[in-house]
Amino acid sequence: MRAKRRDSFLACFAAHLGLVALVCLHETFWLLEHGLTVVPATSSSVWQKLDAVPTAILGENLAATNPYRRAILTYTNATGIEVGYGYFAPNVPETHALVFECHYADGHVEYQSAAVRSEEAMLRLTSLVEQIGRTDYDRWREELVRRLARSTWQRHPGVVLVRALLGSVASPTIADYRAGNRKRTFKCLYVDEFKVDRSTGAPTTP
Repeated sequence: MRAKRRDSFLACFAAHLGLVALVCLHETFWLLEHGLTVVPATSSSVWQKLDAVPTAILGENLAATNPYRRAILTYTNATGIEVGYGYFAPNVPETHALVFECHYADGHVEYQSAAVRSEEAMLRLTSLVEQIGRTDYDRWREELVRRLARSTWQRHPGVVLVRALLGSVASPTIADYRAGNRKRTFKCLYVDEFKVDRSTGAPTTP
């Protein structure tokens, strides 16, 4: 009985480490494939083929309602291994940013970022925005942006419409930095608009 229990524990431990390794490989291959490292981007097709293996095992090519994909996502999310394992130095890849364009009843516009109450929460928010920026599931992205827009709406009761601008932020290249251009560039990828529902105080899609 003890031997069977030990074997079961070892099997679960091996499966857990296997998932960690797959997430690591998937994240690293994704960075290599998109040319976000010091490795030349000419070999992106090679990394894409290699990434097909962890992508298939993790079930990312399956439908969102697939039981296998849901089980993998639930476990990796519950154990915290679905993010944070894509390390590649010394390159600093593009990051993502979420900006809220707040429109007031009198016509003026203000730009706000999602507010948090602590440095720990800011780290979690940064990680969440990264995941939102990289997802291909539009409904999931829109729902998360809607929740963040609601917190912004509650802090600015005079707002009548919020336009959420989600995009990538790129740091200047070494050549630009040496030339004196040290500004980061923002490239808008998605735009979502939300109007307030006066009966509930929640943002809704126009």
